[in-house]
Amino acid sequence: MTRFALLAAALVFVAQDAAPPVKPLVSVWYRGTPAGTPLATELAVIRALGFGGVVWPAPPAGQPSANPIVALAEAAGLTLTRAAAPQPATPQSVLEPPARVDLIASGPDVGALTALAWRAVAHGARSLAFDGGGEHGAGLENPDRSLKPWARAAIDVARQFSANPRLIASLAPGPGLITTPDLAPALDVVMLDAGRAWAVIATNTSNAQVTATVRLPAGTPYAIWLDVLDGSTLAMNGEAAGPRWNLKLAAHAAHVYVIDKVMK
Repeated sequence: MTRFALLAAALVFVAQDAAPPVKPLVSVWYRGTPAGTPLATELAVIRALGFGGVVWPAPPAGQPSANPIVALAEAAGLTLTRAAAPQPATPQSVLEPPARVDLIASGPDVGALTALAWRAVAHGARSLAFDGGGEHGAGLENPDRSLKPWARAAIDVARQFSANPRLIASLAPGPGLITTPDLAPALDVVMLDAGRAWAVIATNTSNAQVTATVRLPAGTPYAIWLDVLDGSTLAMNGEAAGPRWNLKLAAHAAHVYVIDKVMK
């Protein structure tokens, strides 16, 4: 088996002996059409696009909460969450993420949604909810039925959660890294322990490319890291002090690199 094949296999079997403490979930905020009236057809589309759940606005205090959304979401295979209102995530807030991270597509950081989502995952988030900001439905489509740019980004994240749930659920804080220069909050680079593998998540939430040197702990494998987002590979410079990564990260970009802890 080639080294690349071994890396790919590691994604499937990482942390297979431990039950995931939290099931990774990517949802969309859904308000029904018209607002307050859920439609089975819309929920079916949401599920078909790869989302695992919907967040339904909770009724105001004192109003009844009974609604067909419960049965319809279950029938569509979607996890239902009720919440009063989305709490917009920021590059700073996701450093200590709440139980559910709300990613607002109508805000100023629409282009950075992917980076914001993976930064949240790097810091412990396992439940993400994208919000198109519309008054009804989920706001995924343009009038011509094409998907909006934010929806495409959200779907890409949702499909990674579906393809690699064990990997995402197993991610735990890992060793510290040295990043020079310190470009926070634009650049965030985190090393995580994924059981049999190491993971490094690098995100740039700014509008410009960033360049930095990242030093990993001594003894960490320096090649070949696999990016689970696009299948590309990375070889760092192997040095006695630890692998050195000369990082160039495009605006609004995210990388999720994984490598087996013991290369054979």
